[in-house]
Amino acid sequence: MPPVGIVGLGSYVPPRVMTNEDWAGLIETSDEWITTKTGIKERRIADPETCTSDLAVLACQQAIEDAGLTPDDIDMLILATSSPDVPLSSTAGITQHKLGCSRTAAFDINAVCAGWVHALDVGSRYAGTPDYENVLVVGAEVYSRILNWEDRGTCVLFGDGAGAAVLSEVEDGRGILGSWMMSDGSGSGVIEIPAGGVRTPITSSGFAEGDQYFQMDGRAVWRFAIEAFPQAVRGVLDRIGRDLSEVDLIIPHQANLRIVEAGMENLGLPMEKTFTNLQRYGNTAGASVPIALREAFDDGVLSRGDLVVTAAFGGGLAWGANAFIW
Repeated sequence: MPPVGIVGLGSYVPPRVMTNEDWAGLIETSDEWITTKTGIKERRIADPETCTSDLAVLACQQAIEDAGLTPDDIDMLILATSSPDVPLSSTAGITQHKLGCSRTAAFDINAVCAGWVHALDVGSRYAGTPDYENVLVVGAEVYSRILNWEDRGTCVLFGDGAGAAVLSEVEDGRGILGSWMMSDGSGSGVIEIPAGGVRTPITSSGFAEGDQYFQMDGRAVWRFAIEAFPQAVRGVLDRIGRDLSEVDLIIPHQANLRIVEAGMENLGLPMEKTFTNLQRYGNTAGASVPIALREAFDDGVLSRGDLVVTAAFGGGLAWGANAFIW
């Protein structure tokens, strides 16, 4: 297999900003409470007519242009989302059509907030091969549409956005070194939308109002995340035979600043070795890691030759990490 790496990055967030003060005018909360508990100050909210695929297209277009390619050069499109346009067909297929990729395999991955990390691993196994030279991996979410805006335990945490990367063959000494993935289905109820699937159709007698929205056991998520994040980082480093001391930058899932701080303390690494932007965007679920990666690049945080780890954790329960040389 040839070495494969990221050759183009793109991201997009909607222009509408919703601050903590805005939320305080709608529900019983405050800027102090949200900031203290999560580190989030504001998030972006998509317009009512905007779909997940629309955000994905804008991020993909930037990534394709950044790679010096055209939509016709893309051989596979993998889209990570847990807020699809429709239950069927795949949002990846809808995105493919809107992008104008005429000869592209396209499919979704749903590992919730860990989706893009999983998609990057899958895409890296195809990219650079004769049949799939260029693989586009995108995470896109419109969580504002699946939240209960009266549930203060969840509605203030999330924002909308998309991030994308083009994977192609790169020169020796660079690219993706490996990934580490894990799941625990016994915790599937910790983060879920209970109704709307075949288990509990919205039209069924068992449907309860509010079950059509995102639900989360916050305490259980905390206990899971502060362990899963450092475990994923260590897991991928063990797999590629590298040490924590060699890591230059960790791009974590942008869920909660306190989770990131606890995870970095567990790893024995300073916060200076992470990049966070959740203060501005909140938790964008499967889009958070690629959005942060693009911003880290734009801010000059990434340097050629850096050992970078991307790590994420979310519903499923699912968690994982990727490691690559920038």
